[in-house]
Amino acid sequence: MCVQETEGEKLCRICHLSSEMVGSMEEGWELIEIGCGCKGDLGIAHRRCAEAWFRVKGNRLCEICGLTAKNIVGKEYCGSVEVCREDRSRSGAANQSLYSRGASWTGQRFCSFLVSFLVIAFVLQWYFRESGT
Repeated sequence: MCVQETEGEKLCRICHLSSEMVGSMEEGWELIEIGCGCKGDLGIAHRRCAEAWFRVKGNRLCEICGLTAKNIVGKEYCGSVEVCREDRSRSGAANQSLYSRGASWTGQRFCSFLVSFLVIAFVLQWYFRESGT
């Protein structure tokens, strides 16, 4: 999880890519200092990588030095684990409503048809094998 330096080029400590490798023309792929106690290359990451990492982690504590990352903020950041869980449950409810409208029924019908076909094929094969001997 450390940042490596290849030929004087700084790499993100999370994805191990430089800004040039990712495409620095897009917003969010610039290398920033995380703002924790890590010095040098350990304190550098892409803004998007760092925000995603700390969002998934649920807090802004650096796993290396144990200090809070000060430069990782934004509307994407969940302030607490409860907020993240609440957001996930809302998106899960939206996905659930898709399934209640029939999306899962189509998949279930296909699976039922496939299982029925396989059972019939197995029984017919077994029947003709038994009647042939």
